[in-house]
Amino acid sequence: RGEKAALAHGAAAALVLPAERSVSFLRNFRERSQDRESVGLSKNNEVGGVPSVVLGPDLAEKFLAPMDLDLKTLHQTIKAHGRLKSKALGGSAHVVLALQKTKTVTQNVAGILDGTDPELKKEYVVFSAHYDHLQTNAKGQIFPGADDDGSGTTAVLAIAHAMSLNPPRRSVLIMFHAGEELGLLGSEYNTEVAPVVPLDKMVVDLNIDMIGRSKPPGDTDKADEHLTDANTVYLVGSNRISRELHKLSEETNADYQKLNLNYHYNDPENPERIYYRSDHWNYAKHGIPIIFYFDGVHVDYHRPTDTVDKIDFTKLSNITKLVFETGWRIANLDHRLARDVKGAK
Repeated sequence: RGEKAALAHGAAAALVLPAERSVSFLRNFRERSQDRESVGLSKNNEVGGVPSVVLGPDLAEKFLAPMDLDLKTLHQTIKAHGRLKSKALGGSAHVVLALQKTKTVTQNVAGILDGTDPELKKEYVVFSAHYDHLQTNAKGQIFPGADDDGSGTTAVLAIAHAMSLNPPRRSVLIMFHAGEELGLLGSEYNTEVAPVVPLDKMVVDLNIDMIGRSKPPGDTDKADEHLTDANTVYLVGSNRISRELHKLSEETNADYQKLNLNYHYNDPENPERIYYRSDHWNYAKHGIPIIFYFDGVHVDYHRPTDTVDKIDFTKLSNITKLVFETGWRIANLDHRLARDVKGAK
């Protein structure tokens, strides 16, 4: 929204104030310049956006001083969801940037299974996962992405097969998103540029991103601190838009898989902000109820060591069954899920 507003007001560039979690890193950053890749959707045949520069903490403090602000106050206000008054500054900035724009084509992969009910088939239960991962690095290292998100894509493919054997009353939309690692681009495209089906016909999005790893007994690695055990999965967002969805999810798990459902990352104050970091967010921000299934960050996250030999296939299977069972119930409800919580908090 900020970039769109800047463009609408004729901005030539954007000076970005550092996020709280970036301040310590930037204070210790001694390089004078850094190559930085910024990726976004190409709309109307334009590779859009305004050039942007993230200010270091010291320069940011000088920038804020004329407004009687500092970074600490700014970050505290943001945390408290407060408002700051805008103010025009009399200063100027001279920035030299070398820009290279390239356009690359990729695609989402979508499949539709028609429902059996003449009326309810006009609505869709969405099962999603992202099929992209990180590119080979300069050292020639390959990132297999077995958990992130090979586990999610295989789960959704299995769910699609199961649904096809006995279709539910509502239709099913299977979405394999591209460009998630580059900024949730595939799901943005499917919600804001060219949705496969109308947004107001999407009943729910059940999104899967990493459900194949388990914390081994006795594992003391700090990087595995929040990795779930073999019987636990994180659920994010189930009560943010529809409390009925949360209740149905809990009841389904109690009836069938009996997994330990952990809501650690569903806390709006959790600093990891997982709710905003996978493809479900682009559905949630349009008011579509979502559940995000996640096993937790681990030592092999975004590393060449995220390999298939480390996947817990029993856990992967159990969580996949839970997602299927939850979606099946939603797809066969007599009514549409109540959206009884205002907005995607």
